Amino acid sequence: MAEWTAQQLRGWHNHKTSCDKKVQQSKKHIQNYESFVHQWLKQSKLLSQLIASAWLEGEKATQIREIFTSFSTGHDDSELRALLTGQKPDLWNKCIFDPDEIQIYRFEVSWETFDGKVIDNHQAVLDQKPPYFTIVLPFPPRPALSEFTVTLDQIQSWVNAPIQEDGNGLIENPFPPYPYIPTTCS
Repeated sequence: MAEWTAQQLRGWHNHKTSCDKKVQQSKKHIQNYESFVHQWLKQSKLLSQLIASAWLEGEKATQIREIFTSFSTGHDDSELRALLTGQKPDLWNKCIFDPDEIQIYRFEVSWETFDGKVIDNHQAVLDQKPPYFTIVLPFPPRPALSEFTVTLDQIQSWVNAPIQEDGNGLIENPFPPYPYIPTTCS
């Protein structure tokens, strides 16, 4: 990923960057590098929680897995984008990207890693033609459940962990406390 200056990141942050209108209107939500990173950490945690939710049992988890599998096998990304923008509240009731913001991203799914990444599409940035970033979402198979890897209770705990901020407005615990739960965009 190319290095971005604080000025460039501030420019990016002038885009709508959250479905949570309260965050955008908050006095703490200053248009700067720190708020850009803060939002990215929040989105990373939500993406990690969404991916982990696909490891649970039940119909919702099965449908989420089907969306990721369908997308990664060459189908269009409309179902994945609907899931990520909160348009499938029966499956995932948290909006990770707003419909305008998601247009700056292209998504890929990797079955081989527990760590996601963000890659800037340098030429697209220069040409000012989105998508400007590629987000590689980790979607590895769930490890065998055990006390040495991860338990179903630990997965459930991570999926349901609330988004909490400290006194400075920074996301607390943005990464899973268990090494076998995927992290995204970190």
